[in-house]
Amino acid sequence: MNLREEIIKNLDTLSEDDLEGVLEYIRFIQEPEEVEPTTEEVAAIARGKQEIARGEVVRWRDLQKELDENAL
Repeated sequence: MNLREEIIKNLDTLSEDDLEGVLEYIRFIQEPEEVEPTTEEVAAIARGKQEIARGEVVRWRDLQKELDENAL
């Protein structure tokens, strides 16, 4: 089953409310809004870049693995 078929198959299991959310998301990724970040968001981004520069990062797959292990 290819990706498109998998998505369509899963759409059939969603409620009308969930489908509205999916449609909103599809519209968003097709034409994303231009949004200026707030002062707080700019500061958070700067802090994040500093953390990355210092090597204070956790790879997503490592975090996901840790969360899966803790869920058992």
